[in-house]
Amino acid sequence: GADWVSPITAEDLAAYQQSVVTQITNFGEMIATAMPPKNETAYATPTSIPEFEMASNGWAIGAERSASGRGMLVANPHYPWVGSNRFWEKHLVIPGKLDIYGVGLLGSPTVAIGFNKNVAWTHTVSAGKRFTLYSLDLAPGNPTRYLYDGKEREMTSKVISIAVKQTDGTLKQVERRIFFSHYGPIVNVPGFGWTAKRAVTVRDANSNNTSSQTQWMAMAQARNLDEFKKAHADYNALPWVNTIATSSDGRAWYADTSGTPNLKPEAIAALLKRKDSDMVTKMAWDRGMILLDGSNSLFEYVNDPATRAGAIPYSRMPQLERKDYVFNANDSFWLANPHQLLTGFSPLQGLEGTSRTLRTRMNALLLDDKSAGGPSGADGKFTLDELAAAALSNRSLSAELLRAEVVKRCQATSSITLEGKAVDLTKACGILAAWDGRFNNDSIGAVLWREFTTQYEMGDLQKAGVLFQTDFNAADAVNTPHTMTPDKNNDSLIKLAKAISVMEKAGFALNAPLGKVQYSNKNPNAPGRRIPIHGGGAYEGIANIVSTSSASSTLEPNPQPERMQGSRFLTKEGYLINYGTSFIMALEYTSQGPRAQAFLTYSQSGDPASPQFYDQTQLFSEKKWRRILFTEAEIKSDPNLKTVKVTSGK
Repeated sequence: GADWVSPITAEDLAAYQQSVVTQITNFGEMIATAMPPKNETAYATPTSIPEFEMASNGWAIGAERSASGRGMLVANPHYPWVGSNRFWEKHLVIPGKLDIYGVGLLGSPTVAIGFNKNVAWTHTVSAGKRFTLYSLDLAPGNPTRYLYDGKEREMTSKVISIAVKQTDGTLKQVERRIFFSHYGPIVNVPGFGWTAKRAVTVRDANSNNTSSQTQWMAMAQARNLDEFKKAHADYNALPWVNTIATSSDGRAWYADTSGTPNLKPEAIAALLKRKDSDMVTKMAWDRGMILLDGSNSLFEYVNDPATRAGAIPYSRMPQLERKDYVFNANDSFWLANPHQLLTGFSPLQGLEGTSRTLRTRMNALLLDDKSAGGPSGADGKFTLDELAAAALSNRSLSAELLRAEVVKRCQATSSITLEGKAVDLTKACGILAAWDGRFNNDSIGAVLWREFTTQYEMGDLQKAGVLFQTDFNAADAVNTPHTMTPDKNNDSLIKLAKAISVMEKAGFALNAPLGKVQYSNKNPNAPGRRIPIHGGGAYEGIANIVSTSSASSTLEPNPQPERMQGSRFLTKEGYLINYGTSFIMALEYTSQGPRAQAFLTYSQSGDPASPQFYDQTQLFSEKKWRRILFTEAEIKSDPNLKTVKVTSGK
């Protein structure tokens, strides 16, 4: 290996596990650049606010909606296809103690998403808040002292020293002094930097969470759903995920037991008032962050003896058990099932009665439809094949809501002037009229629809305004907003003309199938290494999320073609997929035990020379589900079985 690679130590592994649990690690640049100012504005500014969002879908089907009368599950985490946040498939067996199949992040010893003979579960990233920022009023003339309940406190600091390789190959020790309040490290958040009057610090509710791996092990050993729930109650250590679970006896359970700051009701009331009256607090809120007054002890986390210090206890976590289904697609707990809304929880756990994403709405529509022509068939009860097909149906909700009206408008107006030139809408209009509204590899019209819808802003998808006429209604959350807003000055057709223009400039025909444009570059034997990839993104409102991301958790190269001007995602190469549906599994319990099928979309191996570098990517492309071999008999009957004996070397 490279000369910088050294043997891993127990301390390295513990540090890595803790970095996964907490979100303070995402503030690395902001912690490193937080320095006491020499004057009012003398502070460095990081390039951006850290990205915390991941995506996922999770479905648990109960006895009432299962053809077998037993539990079913769809696990569909959306994660990076490169880097340390990749999942790795595993089957862990300790005879008489453990028999669990599933996936965990690289470096994790346990199964984070998976199943045993009795219980199956998946996770989605929670919409709640794991950390809070605190604004500190500084003592006059001393930027490293702050006021707390009217009295001054001194910040602490420590020097971090690391060896940095120089251009000549030598190593040089580089030191950085890090500052702390009693809440946690001082951070240099863009727009809220360290001045002579104010500093910002951060506290994470998971900073003292050391039991997540222990909880996952207890979940893996659960013999029924009650024992599975008990693992949550005993440890309360899942860091930032919802849990969607099912059991062999047909129970379906949702819970958000993520580590969440435990604030007093008075503090929450003050926060909600302050976000409407204080510009800085509102600015943070609009960016998805909680900013509290760190100079007032009212906003300290509350310690509850039922759990670790500062966290909300299990008894106050949102959860729901049903016999039909529960689900989550990264919106809050409120809509785990549209027939039984969850209310009365802390806003730090997620918002209630607010508009849901198109993807959440599509998930709900797929699960709730019991019509004869719906995903669950004539009897309204899912078989395993029906459940798997629904998960990869690639239906676009934005198309189902808007396409017919767009076609009506472009059929009435055949040409639009764009930048002084006439753009013919006729061909594009015909393509959209013939399109079935899905994002499969052979879908003609999907690329054009994406380039059209992404001319709008993301916020337009969840409210009345330039896109939707009928606003969100909490009493009909799955079906609102809806109905396309009447055009003003041909605004929607101008956006369609822009979509046509950008596709033509990129060199793609308007009738290009999605699979000719959207791809993975993992197959060394294919022209351009391309493997067609189906699925879509947030604008399309598709359950099967695939997308392009420049974010990376590794030094591994993650090259991205240059995007076309006028497009959010399109390049001259198309859409290079490196994020989204990662491990996807459909499972049912039967009288003979669990039966499951899956893909690890980016494949198991990280070695480009290995056949396992792209084999499952090809299967995913073709929707050829791979059967999971779980029992000893199934494994031994595999004609491709190879047995390797591994010893400790001691």
